[in-house]
Amino acid sequence: MTTDLPDSAHVLDVASDIVSAGGFDSLSLESLANALGFPAGELRDRFGGLEPILVLMLNREFTGIYMTMVDDIERDPAGGLLSRIYFYTLSAVYERPLARMLYTVDREAMNSIMRNANSYGYIPGVGIRADLIETMQRIGMVRRDVDAGTVSHMLTIFSAGLALTAPHEDLDRIVRGVTDLLAQVVDEEGVTDTSPGKAAFFEWAVSLAR
Repeated sequence: MTTDLPDSAHVLDVASDIVSAGGFDSLSLESLANALGFPAGELRDRFGGLEPILVLMLNREFTGIYMTMVDDIERDPAGGLLSRIYFYTLSAVYERPLARMLYTVDREAMNSIMRNANSYGYIPGVGIRADLIETMQRIGMVRRDVDAGTVSHMLTIFSAGLALTAPHEDLDRIVRGVTDLLAQVVDEEGVTDTSPGKAAFFEWAVSLAR
């Protein structure tokens, strides 16, 4: 007789807690089943194995990251400026336990799962790409005399360095320092209405989700 499993959201919650605490290697069908109090075979019958659970968990986490970013950016009157978008990008990652672990401890495992599982052909990420910066230039949110590719590379390097040197006792101070620098050298001066930047970010985020 099959035991009724909890809903999928709870299964993913428990899987996320296990990965957040110990990395991907700590999660198996057996460890998840033990934490849930259900037989591993029933988890396999319902989800098809561990890999689909991992993919569902990662997709849900990245959806949550983008939703948090969009909400924070929308509430901020200056949210459409690149410096604020980058600030909320980092905040959305580092304020979520699972996302923080993925980006500071086990990113290679995350990338491998998403590349190989069920024909997924992309590597999830929350970096600020050059195409978004170029769009922000066209709509007057970013200075036209900066090189979009260079700015994107610099932000990628900083984000990677931040992850490699984690944890940080003064993370908030570091992030605010970098975003203040961005505001001075990248944001267009005198912008009073940042709603075009907010709309551009939303469209860009939606395109990534597709």
